[in-house]
Parts: sequence; structure tokens; C-alpha cells
Amino acid sequence: MNMLEKWREYNQTDVPKDTYEVSEVVQNSEGTVIKLMGEKNNMNITFGFVDSLRITDEGRRIQTYNEIESIQKYRENFIGNPLYKVEQSEYVAWIKKESAGFCADVDHYVIITENDLIDILSTFPPTITNYV
Repeated sequence: MNMLEKWREYNQTDVPKDTYEVSEVVQNSEGTVIKLMGEKNNMNITFGFVDSLRITDEGRRIQTYNEIESIQKYRENFIGNPLYKVEQSEYVAWIKKESAGFCADVDHYVIITENDLIDILSTFPPTITNYV
């Protein structure tokens, strides 16, 4: 784990605080939609194009869960904003190396729930749609 990674809450104003779980991930020619269900709110996080997508059970990301300081308060009860943006990302470094430098402008986003971590690499920021 790169301890230089910086995880910051992303787009706090558009995400209602809730306890979210991943209900569905849809990836097709129109983009990628991650559907989250909360106790009171539901939302879709949509990316127009995704360079890479990694979905991991939280039990396989224990090191990340324990070492990323900025997610510790959220981890106490998983109430809040589950969307983070990662700077100085190892995942971005990996895709740049694998693509021989073609993914130079990619950003790393992470959705954290009690049961899953979803890493998204995209050159486009997500669109957040809230619904009941």
C-alpha cells in the first residue's frame, strides 16, 4: 500500500448522508452505473467511460481499511458519503504502466460500503443522481 495515497470525500454536497450498500453494478456501452441503496436514500453514481473497474469484498481490503486515515471516522458506522477520490494512487500508476502511458489523465474514485470497495478509474467525473 502506498502510504502517500490521499483519500478525500468526493462531492459532499450531492450525496445525502446514509448507510449505503451496493445494489447493482451495470457496465455497458453507455457507461458504468453503480446503484447504492441506503436506509432513507438511494443513488446512482454514473461514469460515462471507465478505464478500469475493481470490485472487492471488504474482507479482502483489510490493509486499506486499516491504513487509510481519512476513512476511519466513516468506518465507525458507515454513515455518510461513501464516495472518495484518491490522489497519488497506486491503481492509477498501475494503469499508466499497463497502458504504456495512454491513461495519463485518469482519476481514481472509490465507493466504500460496509461490504464492498469499488475502485473506478475514469477520465470523466461521476454524475450523482439521488432518488427515493
